[in-house]
Amino acid sequence: MRIEKDSMGELPVPDEAYYGIQTVRSLANYDVTDRTYDDYPCMVRAMAEVKKACAITNRNIEALDASKAQAIIQACDEIIAGRFAGQFPVKVSRGAGTSFNMNVNEVIANRANEILTGTKGYVLVHPNNHVNMCQSSNDTMPTVENIVLYRESGAVAKAARTLEDALAQKTLQFADVVRVGRTALQDAVPMTLGQVFAGFRGGVRRNRRLLEAFRETYRQVVIGGTVLGTGIGILPGYYEQIHRNLSVVLGFEVLPPSGTEGEVDLIPNEHMFVGMQNPDHFLIISGYLKSLACVAGKIANDLRLLASGPDAGFGEIELPAPGGAAAAIAGDGASLCEWVSGVAQQVSAGDWATTMSVTQCDADIASGARVAFDSVLDSLLMLRTCLDLFAGECVRTITANVETCRNNAEHSTSLATMVSTLYGYEVGTRIARLAYAEGMTCKEAALKEGLIEPDAAEELFDVRRLSQRERTVEMFAKYGKLRRVK
Repeated sequence: MRIEKDSMGELPVPDEAYYGIQTVRSLANYDVTDRTYDDYPCMVRAMAEVKKACAITNRNIEALDASKAQAIIQACDEIIAGRFAGQFPVKVSRGAGTSFNMNVNEVIANRANEILTGTKGYVLVHPNNHVNMCQSSNDTMPTVENIVLYRESGAVAKAARTLEDALAQKTLQFADVVRVGRTALQDAVPMTLGQVFAGFRGGVRRNRRLLEAFRETYRQVVIGGTVLGTGIGILPGYYEQIHRNLSVVLGFEVLPPSGTEGEVDLIPNEHMFVGMQNPDHFLIISGYLKSLACVAGKIANDLRLLASGPDAGFGEIELPAPGGAAAAIAGDGASLCEWVSGVAQQVSAGDWATTMSVTQCDADIASGARVAFDSVLDSLLMLRTCLDLFAGECVRTITANVETCRNNAEHSTSLATMVSTLYGYEVGTRIARLAYAEGMTCKEAALKEGLIEPDAAEELFDVRRLSQRERTVEMFAKYGKLRRVK
């Protein structure tokens, strides 16, 4: 053990640890969960990227010695590469992120000193004076959150696109598979299985686009605002460079907070204060994630219903049998669908937690939104895996029971709708009752009653034609002379 000292006293720190006394204090104060930042490498990476950009900026404005800056940059690069996994034991969901910020500062400082001197310790590079120069937990942590949310929402959008593509494939594959549609689970009218999957795809696409559009919000970051947005403690030239340097480190552009185009600020730097104080963006992205998750959950429940059986269910489609990743996680296609529905419930629960958290942000900084961020991040990580697995292990392997689908469509008493359109509701009802009572199709009942000639009946009761609006209208134009409704 080595002994480290701060303003509160001394504490032993494990010799092998790159973190220091601030991290040790945090472990004693908040030992109420098993989840640490080591469980979230996306957070560790983003914080190291912020620290790297800050070191570059402080070097460029000659506030930080070049050799110290280079050692800090090298340490950050090593963290970004994943070398120091296990060195970030601070527990999540605690405060505004000060403990995590200091944890990373200490790891970087100890590694930078090791690079320069061969040993840990803050002889040349100090976690506060050098690594945290021109920064505060209040601007580094929200910036890290935005970086992570930008990346992870992009990953979810990509997974949603994968699900869209799988549903599009099935839309085309099942375009000619006619089935009976249902309202309130009762027989309705003919439609194709392709039309069902087109509806599925449209719901995913709409919500994916909403998420992608809002994702751009996270390019605006509050780095440089330090404690409350005033920028106290930053040195000349820092703010003019930090966003550009951070963009280079990240590989995508980030910008200072701003309003909509043409909007006039009432006071200087108005939108920095907006960014520091208001956590409503968590509510918005959480809502989009909930909507996307629930659309996926609804699809999963519908697929499970359509695949129900084998003897007493709908039996219109076949879900994948046990095997592959689906078996490892869910057991079979039906269980995987059940799991997707469960993810939707969990994301919805996270949305509730987000809502409650946002209301607890007091005064001048959104420190109470820690739970909101954790909930949103967990939802993103769950949903990314869920959508990818749902697409690859379930949707892409679905097959249709073509004969079952067509037989259900042709024997549905809802086909009496054609008779009602031509002869009125009372006649249609009579045909439906006759078909049901004698176990025949509505076409057979109409022929038995002598309502329609056989050649006309073949067209008018063709379930494939009845699933297409244009062809249905064409039939009524052709056989309009049969219509008796006045």
